[in-house]
Amino acid sequence: MIPVLFNEQMRELDFHMSKNLNIPSLLLMENAAFGLTRAAISRLGADKKVVVVCGAGSNGGDGFAAARQLSSKGCRVRVLLAGSLRALEGDAAVNAKSFNGSITELTDKETAEKHLENIADAVVIDALLGSGLSRDVTGLLACIISLLNSSGAYIIACDIASGIDADTGAARGVAVKANETVTFQYPKPGHFLYPGRAHTGKLTVKEIGVADGFQLGEMFALTDDVTLPRRGADTHKGSFGRLACVVGSQGMSGAGILCAVAAMRAGAGLTTAGIPASLQSVFSSCLPQSMTFALEDFSGSLSENCLPGLKRLLENKTALAAGPGLSVGGGTTAAVRHMLQNYDIRKVFDADALNIIARDTSVLRGAVGDIVLTPHIAEFSRLCGASAEELRQNSLKTAREFAKSFGVTLLLKGPSTIVTNGTKTAFVTSGTAGMARGGSGDILTGVIGGLMCGGCEGGMDGFNAAMHGAYICGKAGESAAEEQGELSMSATDTLRHISKITKGMLPPD
Repeated sequence: MIPVLFNEQMRELDFHMSKNLNIPSLLLMENAAFGLTRAAISRLGADKKVVVVCGAGSNGGDGFAAARQLSSKGCRVRVLLAGSLRALEGDAAVNAKSFNGSITELTDKETAEKHLENIADAVVIDALLGSGLSRDVTGLLACIISLLNSSGAYIIACDIASGIDADTGAARGVAVKANETVTFQYPKPGHFLYPGRAHTGKLTVKEIGVADGFQLGEMFALTDDVTLPRRGADTHKGSFGRLACVVGSQGMSGAGILCAVAAMRAGAGLTTAGIPASLQSVFSSCLPQSMTFALEDFSGSLSENCLPGLKRLLENKTALAAGPGLSVGGGTTAAVRHMLQNYDIRKVFDADALNIIARDTSVLRGAVGDIVLTPHIAEFSRLCGASAEELRQNSLKTAREFAKSFGVTLLLKGPSTIVTNGTKTAFVTSGTAGMARGGSGDILTGVIGGLMCGGCEGGMDGFNAAMHGAYICGKAGESAAEEQGELSMSATDTLRHISKITKGMLPPD
């Protein structure tokens, strides 16, 4: 896992390194430039042609320093400045003066078009704006970015692709579409959240100083060093918990079956599927490893008389997974409210359970236990009352506020998944577009429930189960796509690859 910092935190860290650790700001800039130089050198052909496009701020200063380093290595370097040399200040001005070649000023659309044509064979360093962007990109800068995007050149972004909001990943009007990005010290949320992630390309983190004595916070991105503990030889099925899966209704038994099987794949010691009585034979035949528990049934869904049965089902359970295939009838509504407000255990709610909660989120105020909610963007829109478009502009802020307000862990599913309890936040980027099909969410719910019981002896808390569950399902989906292709893979292919992923996460013997 790697720490992730908001832009303001990164500013504070820069100040801390300069003022408290006595690392000159020019040295920090020089170290940043070395990251850009290494990336450019690795891409250069025999003619070693580089175009560095700089802005007037510190991002431009990094670009000027990289241009000097590349020139000293014998590269053919052209430096273009969006604006006037006379407007440069501070370290950016110092590095501009230290560059031993000419710097061409781009002052209008015509000069930009003239100097940015025919650069398809060059490596371009985008040092225009960086992570300090706080407004929409317009005018000359927007023109330059559009020209870069249409140039056909290989683009390396300095810190973050120009035009991307470092805190939200939103494109502020127009943004550079980089092939790769070199960011400094720590990545920012905008590198992981769409559309910023799509504009980042390959991400490299270049260490430019040290963070001794600086509080980094509790936001991080998962890398491929995520592990699971090995089980002791003296453990037994009771060591890894008892999970209840309250799932299924007429016509949607498949969702519940996927959930229960996924839970067992994720390590639950004992799994019991609590289902409408009319579906018991279906579940029993499909789940020989699981127990089933028949709940009062009305037309293939839970009856309003199901609560006594739920109480018996949930006696002595370690965790609960609820929602896949439930439907949203009156009996199910009563069941979801009952499960939320009783039983101080670990719980994960998805699918129809979320739709029921969204009708009246105040039910969460009286909830007990360690609760995880796993909405996709449309479900979260219903839960929080914001439009899907509003969420796409700043999903991170809204997710963190919602989780903190209601005292839950929120797992916001998407191409980049956010897991947050309002204090801790994780970005999970594993996964594939091939998982965008029915059943994927049901499997995730089951995996989280299984990890709450058996991810380690005693089980994982809600935040860690959600974080590890999203990672495991994403990697399993990637493995399934590699085997079957994104177009043809199914949710059951993802399910089949879970064991391969969890096996690879175990430490060496």
